[in-house]
Amino acid sequence: MKNAHYFYLFLSFVGGSITFYYVYEGMMLNNGKFDVYDFVKSTWTSNPYAKSLSCDFWTGAITGTFFILVEGLRIKIKNLYLYLLATVLIGFAFAFPLFLFFRHQKLAKN
Repeated sequence: MKNAHYFYLFLSFVGGSITFYYVYEGMMLNNGKFDVYDFVKSTWTSNPYAKSLSCDFWTGAITGTFFILVEGLRIKIKNLYLYLLATVLIGFAFAFPLFLFFRHQKLAKN
């Protein structure tokens, strides 16, 4: 697909926006504070469905982050550390599609 990279960019904004919205909503329930322990605990203790989604997410996020690192080094993407930081500080749903956007552009130039 000729313009697939724009779809990746769109998904990055969607993923980042949704992640931000729910973290913000959670912070408002905690008087404006982000409680890391409560955040992690809630995904593992709610019910078996939440546990299933958590395991699915973590498996995909770890695999995707490893892919960002390996593929980024292989094709020499500049500022690779920014995608890894964005994964931790913003969210995998933002960082991975953003990485794919820039990866697609880099491969199109070669």
